[in-house]
Amino acid sequence: MSDRTLRHKVAIVGVGETQYFKHGQSPDPEFKLALKAIPAACASAGISPHEIDGFASYSDDRNDAVRLATALGIPELRHSSMQWGGGGGGTVGAVAHAAAAIAGGLADCVVVFRALAQGQFVRYGQGGMAFGYGSAASVITGEMAFPVPHGAISPAQRFAMKVRRFMEEHGVEQAAVSVVASTRF
Repeated sequence: MSDRTLRHKVAIVGVGETQYFKHGQSPDPEFKLALKAIPAACASAGISPHEIDGFASYSDDRNDAVRLATALGIPELRHSSMQWGGGGGGTVGAVAHAAAAIAGGLADCVVVFRALAQGQFVRYGQGGMAFGYGSAASVITGEMAFPVPHGAISPAQRFAMKVRRFMEEHGVEQAAVSVVASTRF
């Protein structure tokens, strides 16, 4: 086995979640949902929340690791990271960040999380809104200046256009794409 692998060096030991709600119906803000789910994950793992010394999240999560650590009474926060982009693969990227932090000795117990209460800010897929901050964006710059005004914000919306163009340019039939989409890797 290569020394460069994370295999057998880290493990996912607990899972926590809160009740799921329809858009705009959560009685709790995102931060409170995170503060409910993290202790549930710790209980699932058989550890105390005070053993956490790192957080990893993805996709512009608005819950700051320092604020979470303070609210949970965590004595020392040693690692915090956020995975951006990835077209829906941000979850796996956040898990990889956590695993690398543990294997690299930056932390001993890292929580990978995503807290979201749609309706508290904006609903994903709404064009013309600033990402997750609930106000109309007067200026959208960079890569997102093209798709956001047209409502193409989610990875599925954005990548569907790229895949469709690839299919047209290279003569790829829908059946071939369906095989790829239904294949389990």
